[in-house]
Amino acid sequence: MSSGCAGRPAVARVTVRPLRVSAVLATLSVGVIAWSSCAVSGTGGGTGSGSSGPLGGFGRRDERQRIGSFSYVQAVAVSRRYVFAAGSSGIAIFDRVMNSWLPPLTRDDGLSDQQITVLAGDPTEDALWLGVPGGVIMYRPLTEQLQRTILTGVPDLIAFDRGATGGVTGDAIVRAGGEWTRISRVGIATPMMRPPTASSLILPRTLSDLYTQFPTLRTQPSLLLRSQQSDRPLRNVQIISGAASPERASEVWLGTAGDGLFRLDPAFMQSTPLPYGLMEPGVGALALAADGVWAAGLGLALDRGGLSFVGGDLQRFRWIDGTISVPLVGVRGLSLVTRASRGWLGTDRGLVRVRLDGSQAMQSWGVLDGLPDERVLSVATRDDGVWAGTARGLVYVSDSSDTRNVRTRGVGVRLLDNMPVHALQFTGDTLWIGTEAGLMAIASPNGAAGGVVSRPVGNDPALRRAVRALAWSDTVLLAATDDAVLRLAPRGGVEPARVDLLDVRQVGRVTKVAIDDRTMWLAGTDGVVIVSRRDGATRVLRVPGDLPGPVLDIVITRDYLWLGTPQGLIRLRRHGDGGLP
Repeated sequence: MSSGCAGRPAVARVTVRPLRVSAVLATLSVGVIAWSSCAVSGTGGGTGSGSSGPLGGFGRRDERQRIGSFSYVQAVAVSRRYVFAAGSSGIAIFDRVMNSWLPPLTRDDGLSDQQITVLAGDPTEDALWLGVPGGVIMYRPLTEQLQRTILTGVPDLIAFDRGATGGVTGDAIVRAGGEWTRISRVGIATPMMRPPTASSLILPRTLSDLYTQFPTLRTQPSLLLRSQQSDRPLRNVQIISGAASPERASEVWLGTAGDGLFRLDPAFMQSTPLPYGLMEPGVGALALAADGVWAAGLGLALDRGGLSFVGGDLQRFRWIDGTISVPLVGVRGLSLVTRASRGWLGTDRGLVRVRLDGSQAMQSWGVLDGLPDERVLSVATRDDGVWAGTARGLVYVSDSSDTRNVRTRGVGVRLLDNMPVHALQFTGDTLWIGTEAGLMAIASPNGAAGGVVSRPVGNDPALRRAVRALAWSDTVLLAATDDAVLRLAPRGGVEPARVDLLDVRQVGRVTKVAIDDRTMWLAGTDGVVIVSRRDGATRVLRVPGDLPGPVLDIVITRDYLWLGTPQGLIRLRRHGDGGLP
């Protein structure tokens, strides 16, 4: 407990930080701090150093959303309206009334990973109380207000005062370090001289309470929470957290270790999975879907691996695990493309074809099948197959390989032997190839038979340097090297020219380049550069102020920019001119 002013009882410092700026919340913040009668400077709940603030310079939360992994739900809390699920990337929030997901609480809101010690849903209003080392945070989703009260010790229990007449007062009773503290609705902390009696407290039901009431949860969780697919590895379902709805006896919420959040009706023993976010932490590769994106992970999870679908509205999520014959646990995604109902995933352990429809079947190719190398750095699809650029050459894999030569399984001849192929891009009938030795092309690639590899005409020495990324839109092809971005017009015969506005020095090591009819994008380990094709207006997003980490992949849609980073998936809303807010 912080020391009080002379002659006054000690109170905890309080900081109220509104996530959405308004006069009402600003007034509340000033009022609470003034009440303490002690100087409060730079403690708890600040917006962070620099000018970027918690949202990285974006004015509203819907302009910038970070989606992490919530398959491992370490704690669950329920209020009258909301369900709060704490995962490794923050706290996911589900609106029970509207049956929809709200933006999660993440590090962007000042909440560090792996610091939550206890969660409790407020019985008086639709709010969340959570304990962190050295304090208690109250969050109101309706107003997006985050309020922090500083305490001494680590909170391990949050209960609520029942009141003398049986009505809830709204005060939280917190135990931290063996000491009890009363925290009011506006965040004022008052030490309690003696522990409260059990009859005076409202205690949220814990997982142990649910086990006592519903023994089947402990004895047969697999029968309640998931159906086993015959071609998937058998995994035991482990329930690690739980909470009960305060007003519905037939509604229980369970958090699992790897399977996400479940809603359970214990009366009929029926469960509904509610996956949110990514299956595993981090994004190694992205691909466009009809109504969202597919994301491949970095192979960091110990028990799950595969593809995650994220809907454009951030309301629909789907996870596809690896199969028994094609395990994806610990496999890093390096490249990903989709075509029709199939996804082609380049990994550090070969090429994988995933059916994105109901069957979710998988097939893989490796060195023993004819690939030049297990590391598939780039992929480009056609109707009948895929071109795969590996760390030691280029090869074509037929999509109908199930019925082809058993020995090669549809893998064609090797091209560019022992040459790393970093990027592939089709422009009509021409396949452009970004290699360690520069830009190359195959005018009319003919599948398994390969084709004639040639170099584009041009005197710029950058054409002979390592090409890290390629992108195509209408009549423009962009080729990114370690020190320049080249603009080519494959159909016009124009001499390649450097795009000086896409400054490679701004992004560190180049990872991806993208272009559409409105903007050009260059991504790297240090940030992203955005340039308008209409007027040349430039904007730079930097790490770590605007972005949480290196950008490993980028996907553009009409309304959003999707960025894959080791810290999760970032969705940025685009303006009508293609730029960002």
